[in-house]
Amino acid sequence: MSETGVAVTACPACNGAEARQVGDAAGGFDTDLAGRHFYQPPYAVCECAACGLYFKSMMLTAAQLDQYYAALDGSTFDVDADFPTDRVLHRRLRTLPRGSRVLDFGCSTGRILKDLTTQLVCVGVEPNQPAAAVARARGIEIVPADQLTVDDRPFSAILLTDVFEHLAEPMPLLTLLASRLLPGGWLGLVTGNADAISPRRRLAEFWYFRLPGHLIMLGERHLSWLSAQLGLRLDDVQRCSHYRVALAERLRQRARAFAYDAFKDSPSGPIAGALGMMPGVARARGWTSAPALNYRADHIVAFLASPNR
Repeated sequence: MSETGVAVTACPACNGAEARQVGDAAGGFDTDLAGRHFYQPPYAVCECAACGLYFKSMMLTAAQLDQYYAALDGSTFDVDADFPTDRVLHRRLRTLPRGSRVLDFGCSTGRILKDLTTQLVCVGVEPNQPAAAVARARGIEIVPADQLTVDDRPFSAILLTDVFEHLAEPMPLLTLLASRLLPGGWLGLVTGNADAISPRRRLAEFWYFRLPGHLIMLGERHLSWLSAQLGLRLDDVQRCSHYRVALAERLRQRARAFAYDAFKDSPSGPIAGALGMMPGVARARGWTSAPALNYRADHIVAFLASPNR
C-alpha cells in the first residue's frame, strides 16, 4: 500500500487470482472535495474469472477512502428527482404489510424511506454524521453498523442502494445483511450493471468508475454467483437508468461521445477531420476521458429473497 493508491491483485468478492482486463486502461484523475485533494491512480478494469465481478486494478488506500467519505456532502444526493431506481424500490416497499421493519444500509439523508416512515418501521445505517442527522429528523432510526452483529431482530426488507460499488470487500457485509432477513424477506440491491456498458473498450472510462469511491461493479454473472453464495433466490431484476434525463440532454451527451470516439479511435480519419473543423466540437480532441452517458439503462435493481422456512 502506498500514499498514491493500492494495487488490487485478487478479486474483492471471492479472492480469486485469475482475472482478465476488459477494454483499455484509464488514466488517473484528480478530485477536490471539501478542501481535500484525492488522486485516483491510472487503472484498468478487470473481470474475475471465477465469480464475474468487475473491479479497478488500483484504488485509493483505506485511509484515503475514509477521508473521502467523511468529506462527502450528503445533501448532494437528497433531491426529489424521481430516480427510476427509487421508483422500482418504492413499488416493492409499498407492498409490505404496515409495521414491517426495513433497513436501509447506507441511507444517507434517508431519501428513499422518508415518505414511508408512517407505514414502516424504518432503520438506517449511515456513517456520515450530517447526513445521518437529516435521516433521523425524518423519522428513520439510525443505528451503528456493528449493532447488526449483536441485534438479531430481523427485517422484512433490506436496501443496499448505491453502496455495493463502494465496497472493497463486499462479501462480509452482504453475508451479514442476508442473515438479518426474515424468512421470505428480501434484499434490494441497486448498483451499476457492467454488462450494459458499450463499447466494452471504454468500460474503465465509464462515468461510474470515474469516481474515487467506486471500486467494483457487478454484471449479471456475478449477480447469479452472489445469490448462490448468500443462499438467496434471485427473485426479480429490473434494468433501468439511475437518472431521468431529458431528450435534449441525451442528444448532447450522445454527440459528445461520438466526437470523443472519433478523435480517440481514428484521429487522422475523415470523420475526425470534419469534426475538427467545428470549433465547439474540436475541443473533444483534448479530452482525456470519455464524456458521461448517464441516460442509458446501466443500473440494476435486484431483489434477492430469503427462503420461506
